[in-house]
Amino acid sequence: MPKSVPRRKRREARRRAVVFATPEGKIQFADPVARRWLKQFFRRPVRAGLLPRKVCRWLAGHEKKRIASSFVAKEQNARLYLKREKSYTHQSTIVLLELIKGKGEEWSRRHRHLTPREREVLFWVGRGKSNAEIAAILGIKAATVGKHLERIYPKLGVENRTAAISLNSEN
Repeated sequence: MPKSVPRRKRREARRRAVVFATPEGKIQFADPVARRWLKQFFRRPVRAGLLPRKVCRWLAGHEKKRIASSFVAKEQNARLYLKREKSYTHQSTIVLLELIKGKGEEWSRRHRHLTPREREVLFWVGRGKSNAEIAAILGIKAATVGKHLERIYPKLGVENRTAAISLNSEN
C-alpha cells in the first residue's frame, strides 16, 4: 500500500480480508490472509475449496433470512468477524473478514458488570462505529444499539458516547 495512505488506514487494511463463495460455501476466491484466518479460527485448513462447516451453516441460514448478517469466531485474545455483503449475482456471496486483536479476557473482566451484548456494543463504539454500523455488524436494529448505550452510560458513570470512548481507551 502506498506511503501516501495514512498509517491508520494501512493498519486497518491489514486486518481485513475477503472471500467470494457460493451460497453453499464453495470458495470461488479468497485472499491468502482470509485462508490463514479461517484455518486459525476454525482449527482446520480450508478443505477442498470449501468454507468451514460453521460458516457454511451460517451462510445457509442467512440465505433463508433466519440468521444475523454477521458471524463471530473467538480465540483467546482475538475475534474474527465475518459479514455477508449483498451480492449482485445468485452464484456468488461476498464475505468480509475483519480481525480484531486485544481487548480479550482482561477487558471483559473490567467490564463484567455489563451484559455480553453491552460489552460488544461498547467494543464497537470504542472502534469508532456509528449506531447504524454497530447494528449491521451485530445483526440488530440501530434503535436497539441506542437502548444498549442508554444502559451502558450509567453503568460506566458517564453521560455520553465521547466520555465512554475516553474511559474505554484508558482501560
